[in-house]
Amino acid sequence: MPTEVLYHEHTRRQSVTAQAKVKIYVSNGRHSINLPSELVRDSAFPFKPLEELVARIDGNRIVIEKA
Repeated sequence: MPTEVLYHEHTRRQSVTAQAKVKIYVSNGRHSINLPSELVRDSAFPFKPLEELVARIDGNRIVIEKA
C-alpha cells in the first residue's frame, strides 16, 4: 500500500494544488522528500522555509505539522 504525504491545514481554503505525488530519496543514509514548487507556492501551504515541523506516522500516512 503506498504511503501518502499530507500537510496540516489550519483553515479550510480552496487550493489549486492541494496534493502532489512525491518520492522518498536516500543519500548517505538520510531520507528526504522534495516538495514540488507548485505545492509550496500554493496559498494554502501552511509552512515557511526553515520552520520547525513535526512528522509522525498515522497508519499508512506521514503527517507533517508545525512544531
